[in-house]
Amino acid sequence: MQYVYSEPSGYGFRDVNGHHGKFFGTKSPNTNHLIIECDDKLTVSLIQNDCEFDYYILEGEGYFVFNDEKQKVKQGDLVVVPPGTKYSFGGKLKMLLINTPHWSQDQETIVPTNPSRQ
Repeated sequence: MQYVYSEPSGYGFRDVNGHHGKFFGTKSPNTNHLIIECDDKLTVSLIQNDCEFDYYILEGEGYFVFNDEKQKVKQGDLVVVPPGTKYSFGGKLKMLLINTPHWSQDQETIVPTNPSRQ
């Protein structure tokens, strides 16, 4: 059984709503583990209806917007996004994302963002 995973070299997705992701490829039925990179900002807001998303800021600084409230983040911060929370983020960020339970696209709501509000 594999216990240690190196950072993936290739992207699982690029330029999707303003961010990129690398999947670690763990076989956990309960969680996903990704590296998320953002060079500017998300072009939408997200709501994870079933999943908690936990972002650990590995590099950079920026912000998260939760239900229209903006909070600054920097390297070393942990951001916990409970299910049902509308959020977005921006800045120059490299983050470790762990989400529970296992993410599926049908549980995610994408909300168009008003560009004047970010």
